[in-house]
Amino acid sequence: MLCCDPASPLKARGDEDFDYEHAEAADRAFLRALEDAGFEASWHPVHLANVDAVVDALECDVVFNLCDGSGQGIDNYPGIEAIDAIERRGLPYTGSRREPYRTSISKVTMKTRFAAAGVPTPKWQLLASPDEPLLDDLRGVPLFVKPHDAGGSAGVHLSSIIAADDEVALRARVGEIFRDYGSALVEEYVDGREITVGLLGSGERAKALPPLEVRFGDAFPPGKGIRTHETKWDTSSPLYGSFELLCPAPLTLAETRRVLRVARDAYRAIDGAGYGRVDMRLDHRGPFVLEVNMNCSLEYGESSADCAMYPFAAQAAGLAFPELLRRLVEDAKRFHRASTPAAAKKTRRVVSLDARRRRR
Repeated sequence: MLCCDPASPLKARGDEDFDYEHAEAADRAFLRALEDAGFEASWHPVHLANVDAVVDALECDVVFNLCDGSGQGIDNYPGIEAIDAIERRGLPYTGSRREPYRTSISKVTMKTRFAAAGVPTPKWQLLASPDEPLLDDLRGVPLFVKPHDAGGSAGVHLSSIIAADDEVALRARVGEIFRDYGSALVEEYVDGREITVGLLGSGERAKALPPLEVRFGDAFPPGKGIRTHETKWDTSSPLYGSFELLCPAPLTLAETRRVLRVARDAYRAIDGAGYGRVDMRLDHRGPFVLEVNMNCSLEYGESSADCAMYPFAAQAAGLAFPELLRRLVEDAKRFHRASTPAAAKKTRRVVSLDARRRRR
């Protein structure tokens, strides 16, 4: 099996520590699900130093690519590097193609694409220095400060939300982000409901899963319902697991239609392919897209506390986890046949590439 190698020679930045014990349990569940789906599967650990050699040695029909890293100098886990290695081999693979994945690594690149496509997204500014003045559009509104190129809620804490015109708190948080991540993205904080929509497939044919809502518990202070680093990774934090997933989200028909339309528009704006998740905030003005997560987490558990949002939403759409995996493999085969007509038609042996399955 292709999985995350704890002995990776490169260390991530800031608070991007990875819980390998949790990942091992998730790996076992994923392997069982692949077998339940009827595939013969094997796993192989990869990091930036060995991903080319490992992929070159693969003997398989399809690669289940779970690599969702941002690459050297960012989180130091393979993402594009895995896609490039697989494509050099000419193997069918699940998940995002290279360009949409590259776009999804940078929140700034995504927001630029959203703006060009008319997709609503919070007002934002990428600061070139810790003391750069804010744009007029960002004055007098609550703010959210985070790295522009990190995933898994790295660099995101309750202190990331800054009250309107609190210059002292703003500069303190911006300074921390510059210290740990090199640059800071400041955007308007939308104090609304947290909604996400999974997309399955590519282009106009991509199928939207039912909208999902993250409902935050009492451990979160009023007005600060966000999925922080502690919420996902720090088992000692009261924020860890202090939320529930509701799917389908309790939305009106009009809200559901608008959320689904905006999700599809955002996915198309970055040329989404394979599968991904569109995260947004919903307030009285409507939905605002935060980002599109290509190759989002497929971590699966029987309860919402142990299940990533994408397979939880797929379940609500009637896709049990093994069936979801079959759909992803079939999509990989179809895409490959369209690109290379001579590709083999029968596929039962699957290899899974997993460099760092974060709860993105």
